[in-house]
Amino acid sequence: MIRQRASVFRQRGLSLIELMITLVLGLIVIAAVFNMYSGNTRSARFTEGLQSMQENGRYAVSVLQRGLRLAGYSPAGYIDAFDIAQSDGNTIAVRTQQAYDCNGADTTPTGGLAVNIYRHDPLTNQLTCEGNQAGAAPMAIVEGVEEFRVLYGLDTDGDELTDEPQQYVPFSATMNPADVVSLRFALLVSSGRSIRSRNMSDTYVLLDDEMTVSDRMAREVYSSTVKLRNRQ
Repeated sequence: MIRQRASVFRQRGLSLIELMITLVLGLIVIAAVFNMYSGNTRSARFTEGLQSMQENGRYAVSVLQRGLRLAGYSPAGYIDAFDIAQSDGNTIAVRTQQAYDCNGADTTPTGGLAVNIYRHDPLTNQLTCEGNQAGAAPMAIVEGVEEFRVLYGLDTDGDELTDEPQQYVPFSATMNPADVVSLRFALLVSSGRSIRSRNMSDTYVLLDDEMTVSDRMAREVYSSTVKLRNRQ
């Protein structure tokens, strides 16, 4: 009888208090693991968004610098650097002599003249380029561009030796292209998706323009100044 009681005592399971303590400790461990996973996921999403934004911004600046430097280029001599009729506040049309336009189309039908139109598309948040081919869809250069501004550096002092801008002005249909000696541009590039944990209000200055945005996306302004060397 004594042996039977001892066997029953040894086979007894956990008490209710012990079971509750075990469950609480398990929940604490699970919560800690979940918080660590969530934090790592947010950190990875934030880092990936920043990297994508920086790559897009740098690439856009590189493409614009290369394209705008060709304004007015011709092996045979100077040509008008801009097509004012196709330009506006967020669009710049560059004229240059080259074998292909920015869409890769052959410029032989136009005598080797390419008119490359760099434009911001607010519907798709893209910076695009449109070449000579009529009816062809503009080619997307980079994603995540929310604003695009261009200022024209004018040499108005009458001194042909200095060739330096005295002022930077927004686009005007009455502007004399021969007075433009440099270009200054800025782009507002976003991460394209929410990567912050909460809404944040930020103000961005793009040359002569300013905008304030409040959401969970990250943004950065990229800008550059291009000297126009292909002049008379």
